[in-house]
Amino acid sequence: LSCRHYSRRGVCVDTCRFTQGETREFAQGGECFECHPECQHIEGNVTCNGSGADTCTRCARYRDGPHCV
Repeated sequence: LSCRHYSRRGVCVDTCRFTQGETREFAQGGECFECHPECQHIEGNVTCNGSGADTCTRCARYRDGPHCV
């Protein structure tokens, strides 16, 4: 399967949910992946840049070193 823009669980989509939606996402290799649940949703801005708790832009609760907890 080859998508023009992005793929989410095998379905082609125009964009990932970078800045809006209930579940925020990041892109890697043209695929949309969900941000870690401890990342705070930031309206109009990127919530994470990876899947781990250490890739959040801001934490939903607390930060322990580099990780959101």
